[in-house]
Amino acid sequence: MLRACKRVLRRWGKMGFFTIFVPDGLSKSAYERALRSGPSYVSTRRRDHREMLASAGFQRVEEIDLTPEFLVTTRAWLDGRERFRDELVKTEGPDGFEERQLDSRVQAEGIEAGLLRRALFLCS
Repeated sequence: MLRACKRVLRRWGKMGFFTIFVPDGLSKSAYERALRSGPSYVSTRRRDHREMLASAGFQRVEEIDLTPEFLVTTRAWLDGRERFRDELVKTEGPDGFEERQLDSRVQAEGIEAGLLRRALFLCS
């Protein structure tokens, strides 16, 4: 997909995307915990984003770390859903609501432990 994106860019064009990923250098147990902490797609690749972008032909890659904002957003979703607990339980059911809250708590813990990162990649 990255090669196709590079191919359709005009000369001097830029592409940007946000992603959540597991940072390099984690122990096997920390890596497995990271996979349980994040969205399901964080387990799809264990290859560095810069390496993937370079192999697709992108020469300039800028990575902007948005992990602190990711944590703020995760906590805000958790708090917001808690404020509307009664209404959400009616639509999601009690088990569905509790599952989503647990997922967000586990994600927040993973971010705080350095197991998940979020970044904006700008490429040309």
